[in-house]
Amino acid sequence: MKLILTVVFLFLIQLDAFSQVEQIRDKLLYTDELLVVAHRAAHHSHPENSLQAIQEAIDMGVDIVEIDVRVTTDGIVYLMHDQSIDRTTIGSGDIEKLESTDLQSITLLFEGKDSGIAIPTLQEALALTKGKIMVDLDLKTDRVEEVIAVVNKMDVLDEVIFFDSDWQVLREIKAKLPDAFLMPRLYKTAQIRKANKKLTPVIVHIDPGFNTPKTMLEAKKYGLRIWINSLGSVDDELRVNPDSPLSHKLVENGASLVQTDLPKLWVRIKENRNAIGLKKGK
Repeated sequence: MKLILTVVFLFLIQLDAFSQVEQIRDKLLYTDELLVVAHRAAHHSHPENSLQAIQEAIDMGVDIVEIDVRVTTDGIVYLMHDQSIDRTTIGSGDIEKLESTDLQSITLLFEGKDSGIAIPTLQEALALTKGKIMVDLDLKTDRVEEVIAVVNKMDVLDEVIFFDSDWQVLREIKAKLPDAFLMPRLYKTAQIRKANKKLTPVIVHIDPGFNTPKTMLEAKKYGLRIWINSLGSVDDELRVNPDSPLSHKLVENGASLVQTDLPKLWVRIKENRNAIGLKKGK
């Protein structure tokens, strides 16, 4: 009897976990609700792109975690922003010229000190996020075959977003994975129509320079979500003054996915906006 209860309990936990990502995906695809993206995961108390930072983002109630991926010479996909591992680890060298065996004894730095935490593989990261949170894969590599193989192996195609500034990389992914969620980076409003025709993306990434009502109307015409960064000066201001009107200005035109280095603050902003929206709806 105890064994049956344990199995049922574990099943219910798994079912609840999977409902989390389904809810986030439904919000992404079928609503205009504000979603929060943790840039390189929640990296203020853990190394960037680490499993610990990803777990903290999940615990915070973040909707999407952004991670950077690169591939070693022997085809293993790791989480690493820079091409060189010098800034973020105790080691050195170009990760794309190293083998996975070279990385096994190398650990991540946090605030300039050895954290003792291993560099995670994409497979490890997706095992952690599966069923819990959407993942934005910032492709720092053109070796998409290896990335796709991991996504397929972990069976998380509908839980990941592929981002790249190079549209050709995204077209290659689309050719291999027609149902993949794509997000190209745009540099002007006029590119929205072209991006929709060539890539049929779910989201388009814009910059503050054309965060305008015109851009939002054009994106809405094609049913596209708008992603914008709160990184840099906006996050810097919010860090000092959490009640700064900059957060409202960033999303007032209709951008509805915000990538930030302050995920905890933006989750609070999101909750406040949702509460106001519910009150207005009464």
